[in-house]
Amino acid sequence: MSIHSSALLSTIITLLVRTLAWTWRMRVHDEAGLLAAGTVTPPLIWVFWHNRLLVIPVLYERLFRHRKSVVLISRSRDGGILAGVIERFGGEPVRGSSSRGGASALRELQRRMDQGADAYITPDGPKGPRYSVGAGALWLAQVTGAALLPVSVECSSYWRLGRWDGFFIPRPFARVEVTLRELHAVPAELDGPAVNAEQERLRVLMMSQTDLH
Repeated sequence: MSIHSSALLSTIITLLVRTLAWTWRMRVHDEAGLLAAGTVTPPLIWVFWHNRLLVIPVLYERLFRHRKSVVLISRSRDGGILAGVIERFGGEPVRGSSSRGGASALRELQRRMDQGADAYITPDGPKGPRYSVGAGALWLAQVTGAALLPVSVECSSYWRLGRWDGFFIPRPFARVEVTLRELHAVPAELDGPAVNAEQERLRVLMMSQTDLH
């Protein structure tokens, strides 16, 4: 696929998502206190499941454009289209994944966070298993000292795509409930077994508000 074709698809998808999102009845539950008047927080690492990804750019554009953001996106062809969509919603993509360019991408996220940007990561992306937690977000939290912000997204009605993550698209006029969970601190020192335990702790926390139907 040519660069021009990818850019056109990104533009079309962005238009479709914005049109669809205009009908959503979105409600944000701010347990983290980010929306309170006068609240200023240091850079955060937003974590959410890969199949909830579609709602996040809309949330960012509506409520968090004042916070710089970088988003970890895979180097696949589909990732290139998604990167274009992210840019059109105001975010900055950083290309890489666990299988291709992951270490360099995480270092780039670290550099951008040191400059004041939030990082957005799907801990089970880009290939799963669904609802698993990789170590990337934990490593980034350790080296930056940033807290994790788990984000839950649920909706009343949706289409589900037949792919590994069960990606869902809220239907027109769906009720979309977004919960910004309390900030999750990661210990600065973790050995091998402790990393696994911390991954499981974060997975359990995120699954506690994940509807599996």
